[in-house]
Amino acid sequence: MKIETFDDDLLDLQPFAARLLKFIEVEHQFVDGSLVVALNSKFGSGKTTFLQMWIADLESREDDGSAPLVIYLNAWESDYYGDPLFAIISGLADRIRKYGKSAESIIDAAKTVGWFATAIGGQIVQKLTGIDAVAAGDIAEKKKSIRDRAVEAPEDTFSVYVGRKAAMANLRKAVDQFVASSIPKVLFLVDELDRCRPDYAIAYLETIKHIFDVQGAVFILAADRQHLANSAKTAFGPDLDFEEYYRKFVHREVTLPPLNKSEYQKLSTSYVNHYLQRDGLRACFMELESHRVENICELVAALRLTPRQIQEVFRILGHVLATSGDKQGRLRWCLAVGNIVMAALRAGNPRVYHSLGEQGLEPKEALSFLNELLGEDRGDWWFLLLLTGGGLKVNEGESLEEVMIKVGLAEKGTESRFISRLGQWREGWGHTSTNRFADIHQRIEHIMQWT
Repeated sequence: MKIETFDDDLLDLQPFAARLLKFIEVEHQFVDGSLVVALNSKFGSGKTTFLQMWIADLESREDDGSAPLVIYLNAWESDYYGDPLFAIISGLADRIRKYGKSAESIIDAAKTVGWFATAIGGQIVQKLTGIDAVAAGDIAEKKKSIRDRAVEAPEDTFSVYVGRKAAMANLRKAVDQFVASSIPKVLFLVDELDRCRPDYAIAYLETIKHIFDVQGAVFILAADRQHLANSAKTAFGPDLDFEEYYRKFVHREVTLPPLNKSEYQKLSTSYVNHYLQRDGLRACFMELESHRVENICELVAALRLTPRQIQEVFRILGHVLATSGDKQGRLRWCLAVGNIVMAALRAGNPRVYHSLGEQGLEPKEALSFLNELLGEDRGDWWFLLLLTGGGLKVNEGESLEEVMIKVGLAEKGTESRFISRLGQWREGWGHTSTNRFADIHQRIEHIMQWT
């Protein structure tokens, strides 16, 4: 599902965007250089979708001058280029041109920095191979006078270093002048930083600090904090004090609002019609009544699945429950709920998912897990589903009634009170309830291999 504006949003994030904008409009005046705010949420929580909706909202208000100049930077897309400096400059220059302004001063300053980087590399290559890589690359193409002089001046690596240092200072000055004079102010939205190679992610942070740390610029870094910590420790060693290191770059950390029950309901209801059934494309073997949607909502909310994980649940269900039109809605209810629980667990708790599929989950462990996840009232209900569907590890010759007594759901001598209750579950599974979870597990794994 493509969500591009807050009008399409199922999670009601527009108020959060308004609060964040109000915060940075004030806070950037209380820092010496650029304001850097980390938008910390784990993978799949909707950071990219939020940024895209926020950009659309800000761009819709460009004419009245109330929105900042937005530069969207996907760090992962530029990862393979190797130098985040030019990725950021390129994004800035493109946006400046879109506003009908000139970006030549910044571009020229960046080209000079780029030439010195090439010159240093060229000198090393020439020393090792005798080939002048700079000349071979036709560096002598038409340049502005400042770069013409730079080509002729350096005679050694140290001189090139000094020249590059001056060029970097000149680039920072050009960026500073643009940001200071820009109306509206400049907002950099950096996405996917946590998906980059560790060395590139760290280089990105260092570049923001050393080149773009100018008064008035605001950076929003959308990333999973733990992944950035892993990148930093990969670069600098496991003993790095990440808290102190992180504080050098980030002034404030915010998180996307957690999903509430209503939002889980909205997502699930919307995804039913998107993934499980579509006229002419897909029919669903499960009856799509309110009870089944509630089952899905209950599990994805209890497992605290991210929007991306919820999509994965529905993709799995869409495949395993696809059927022909004449069988639509005819699946027995226990089989339907069994597929739901396995799809949700595959996304949210793979260990329990595989244990159920292999009949390796001890009954007491299962009940404890479900009670902690859903509460005792609902945990009992889901436990009976797992037990009657053959998903739990049961000793040879042990009856289901005996298992219930063993885990404390029934007392010995009162079997007759719940035999009829177990009968309802057995009927819900169909002609046999043996190995139902193993069958569902096998089917999901088969589908996942070829999808």
